[in-house]
Amino acid sequence: MTLLQLLYFETLARVLHYTRAAEELHISQPSLSYSIAELEKELGVSLFKREKRKIALTPYGERFLPYVKKTMALLEEGKATLRQMKDKAPMNIRLGYFHSISASLVPPIVKALYEEKENQDIRFQFMEDTSYNICEQLKNGKLDLAFTTGRDEALDGVTMTKQPLYLTVYLEHPLAKKNSVTFADFAKEPMVLLNKTSSLRAQLDQAFIKRSMIPNMVFEVQECNTALQYVALKFGVSILPEVPAMQTERVVAIPINENEQEFFRTVYLSWDKTRPLSPVVKKVRNWIVQHYAASEPL
Repeated sequence: MTLLQLLYFETLARVLHYTRAAEELHISQPSLSYSIAELEKELGVSLFKREKRKIALTPYGERFLPYVKKTMALLEEGKATLRQMKDKAPMNIRLGYFHSISASLVPPIVKALYEEKENQDIRFQFMEDTSYNICEQLKNGKLDLAFTTGRDEALDGVTMTKQPLYLTVYLEHPLAKKNSVTFADFAKEPMVLLNKTSSLRAQLDQAFIKRSMIPNMVFEVQECNTALQYVALKFGVSILPEVPAMQTERVVAIPINENEQEFFRTVYLSWDKTRPLSPVVKKVRNWIVQHYAASEPL
């Protein structure tokens, strides 16, 4: 068994397509097929199975994959440590977060971290995207830590905060002068909703299902700021957490007087449970948890 075989297996397990995996690895498809076949021969089990024109991991492949990921991650950690020893390079960490907390949560944390002298050699590479895409990048090893919403079986994490959701309406809307609203107040309103990759959308869909209702959706968008723009243009209302754009768009954010979990958004600090964390990633994670994590379960 060679490191190249493990790398080829990890890549094919992620891509699940021989041609694309070979292109990513810069080798020929026959070479990839031969390497995987030799690995399966050595292990005595099939790691992949063909399903019509696709391939999938067998139960053996699924069980083997976490060990391969850990092995490759440990090697990357070792290489990074040696580079830092040789070049005295700054300690790097890849941190992801979703759009609507890009201004409110992440910059204050980074500022406070750098105020401690021992942390000033740490260098961040930030990635801002939807929460769904951030989770995928975390699972694919392209991020070290990330702020996420929703839970994922492949990730570990700690609760950072629990944010209330607000009904956002344009200034002239009949509900704009209310101090709070209930579900019944807005259930039939035309709505601008986040798309189905959003954990927030899943929460709201569940709130409607519990009440045997279907939302009157007029637009489906990818992120909160876009939803606010359409609300300001009077296309409908939206249900969102507090975001900085609420202060600049011509909208009103009204508290929702409902106690269900669907009307709160939980933010987590997450990491891939199958990959060992490097010393600098552990250091930053532990620092954030110590200074910013929720003091009790939410």
